[in-house]
Amino acid sequence: MGRILNTDEAFFYGQFVQAAYDMFRTPQGGDPLRPEPLNIPPGYELGAWIHMSDFILSHKEPEFYGIVCRKIDEPDRRVLAIRGTEGAIEWIDDAAALPTRFRQVPSAGRVASGFDKIYSSLKVVKRRLAEDRASAPGAPAEPETFAGSFAEQLDQLAISRELSRGVRRSAAEARPTRPMVVTGHSLGSALATLFVMENDSKHKFDVNVCCTFASPRVGNLEFARAFDQLPIDSWRIVNTLDVVPKLPPHIPLLLEYDHVDTAYPFSSNVFAKNSLVCWHAMETYLHWLKNSSALRAECVP
Repeated sequence: MGRILNTDEAFFYGQFVQAAYDMFRTPQGGDPLRPEPLNIPPGYELGAWIHMSDFILSHKEPEFYGIVCRKIDEPDRRVLAIRGTEGAIEWIDDAAALPTRFRQVPSAGRVASGFDKIYSSLKVVKRRLAEDRASAPGAPAEPETFAGSFAEQLDQLAISRELSRGVRRSAAEARPTRPMVVTGHSLGSALATLFVMENDSKHKFDVNVCCTFASPRVGNLEFARAFDQLPIDSWRIVNTLDVVPKLPPHIPLLLEYDHVDTAYPFSSNVFAKNSLVCWHAMETYLHWLKNSSALRAECVP
């Protein structure tokens, strides 16, 4: 059992998810795949974009879904944030297919096959920073991509940064400590949960907090209990009115999906309008954590 929810910390991490939404909605420079940084919390900088193909929505082309940010004065400290889908939430019904072994950690139990398929599509795209230009001034401006699983791609990203800064002389050297917080909303919460499980099996980063908002059930009982044994602070924040956290269903002996720990429930009916959008919006979750945080305009009572 990790620390109980720290609302100030959770709000801070949630701002990274909100930044990913803001960047998606207003891609500065006109590039929907690599939008310019927007509303990233002070003290952090954007180090990479995350792309994925959300097959369960029939969108096979890559879309921008998340960010990897690092602390400016502690560049080995990172926040990984993945947004959810925009608009309709019918995707969750399609995700509730028969459970399948999580291909990155087959021993960890079964997960919704849609989540597993989407997770396998995640791609990390490195953003060139000042240190990259200094270490390789003649390198092409095109962003660098990596191969392998999502955790392996993130590891290659981190290695490239460490080599540029001289923290390591080669990839064969032992890695430095890499504190990481993982956060996500809706579908992004499911993917964040899968990453934490994969990372635990491969030890690429030192994940200390997994903070999710409006997470659906990701896997079966075996998966959920395996996740609960991980030595991390797991904060699963859930609006009790929200539909997404109620899916995929838990049907004994048939679809035994279950939530990971630890739930921190609230009800938005005391401060926001009642609608599917308002129950699920990231802004609603942030407002519960800090009431000075603005609701969506259509959700203000």
